Amino acid sequence: MILEGIVTSLDEHGAVNVAPMGPIVDESLTTLRLRPFKTSQTYRNLKAHPQGVFHVVDDVLLLARAAIGKLDPLPELFTAEHVTGKVVASACRWFEFEVQSLDDSQERTEIVAKVVHTGRNRDFFGFNRAKHAVVEAAILATRMHLLPREEILRQLSALEIPVQKTAGPRESEAFAMLKQYVSRETQSATQESLVTITTGSRLHFGLLSNGRTSGRQFGGVGLMVAEPALKLRAMAFDTDEVHGPDELHPRIVGVIDSYRKKCTRELIPPACHIAIEQAPSSHVGLGSGTQLSLAVSRALAELAGEPEVPAVELARRVGRGLRSAIGIHGFEHGGFLVEAGKLVPDEISPLVARVHFPDEWRIILARPRSASGLSGSAELQGFATLQPMPESLTERLCRLALLELLPAITETRFDECSAALFDFGRLVGEYFAPVQGNVYGHPTMMRLSERLRAAGVHGVGQTSWGPTLFVLCRDADHAASIVRDFSAETDCEFTITRALNHGAIVE
Repeated sequence: MILEGIVTSLDEHGAVNVAPMGPIVDESLTTLRLRPFKTSQTYRNLKAHPQGVFHVVDDVLLLARAAIGKLDPLPELFTAEHVTGKVVASACRWFEFEVQSLDDSQERTEIVAKVVHTGRNRDFFGFNRAKHAVVEAAILATRMHLLPREEILRQLSALEIPVQKTAGPRESEAFAMLKQYVSRETQSATQESLVTITTGSRLHFGLLSNGRTSGRQFGGVGLMVAEPALKLRAMAFDTDEVHGPDELHPRIVGVIDSYRKKCTRELIPPACHIAIEQAPSSHVGLGSGTQLSLAVSRALAELAGEPEVPAVELARRVGRGLRSAIGIHGFEHGGFLVEAGKLVPDEISPLVARVHFPDEWRIILARPRSASGLSGSAELQGFATLQPMPESLTERLCRLALLELLPAITETRFDECSAALFDFGRLVGEYFAPVQGNVYGHPTMMRLSERLRAAGVHGVGQTSWGPTLFVLCRDADHAASIVRDFSAETDCEFTITRALNHGAIVE
């Protein structure tokens, strides 16, 4: 059965997150099965720090505040006894747990946790009809990105009847707060003002040139993949608001500010509410920053009545494309892409080839848990320390791209494509080895690549700075067999995805 309650978890800095959650439990309450969305702070915390506390509570005002993120200040807490975590002092009972397994291959994560200690503060007061109604209203408030607005309002109206008949002061306050929240969130969500943007992730197989004093700089080869996906919803609102992973908030606010500064007065987008429903991890080689920036920019353009702005222009408005433009062209076109590099620093590298990647082929993405690649100032410093790429290497990479990769993909020649991808990535990795330490930037990925190659899997390489490794597979069965054979051998996350052969979807 599902037992509604509250989960506390800690982030990497020790900050406490308090969230409502209904795990599936057995009668003995020795095991908890939690299913948080991948956009939730609870998911991110338990993935990074696999311990937490589940609480049985009868204070529905506390539960309602947790549901809509209005726990400021936090409730009174004390330190858990057997895990590194915090206990809500007003809870009736609490269950300290450790995560045994975490499967985030779907939108809803499946987390199985073992209860390692239980505690009791007081008897459970009990629920009446009003308390039950507030719990249901709180669940509705957390499902606004999933349910139609009219359905939420209809259910909320029905729940108000038992609240009016049986509520005490705290139940009345909780329901009024939830009703106000839902009303505020939906007041501007008309069909005309709601924009949904869905795009994929970018794999970057490597640059073609770097450090040259003349000729084109950078350039590169890459592929758009369907998963991990980025999905956001945007609507005109009375003020700017951002909902989603906390670490993305500053970036989104910065994109909005940059976009508005580059617009003429008549095309400045209105104040808006932006909700991130799904997003890839940052700084793992998937180009999430460019996809996020372009998705937000596309949404702003749509809200401003400017729907046909090319991705290159969107990128100029928000300062993307400093080096690579694979993600920019991938956002607009999808598929396998080759860009030529730039002649002057402030231009965006032109797209010179784009082909449809075979639909039946699959790509495995593997990365070590809780690891990231170079980004920001460290990335800039890395480029600054590199010697110019030899012209002979640029020529070899261009030959691989033009005469081996492109025809192998066009003619669906899997073995030739696999060999060329590995050679391309190895050559680029050897050039970047002085910065990233080896052909691949993480020792776990280096060992995994060697084991895959020894097993006859040849289309292996690192995307961007890593640490994500890509593995080219003939089809879904081939990919599943590789994951089955190798997932137990290394502490890595594996995702099976496919090529995204179209641009971002705007609805």
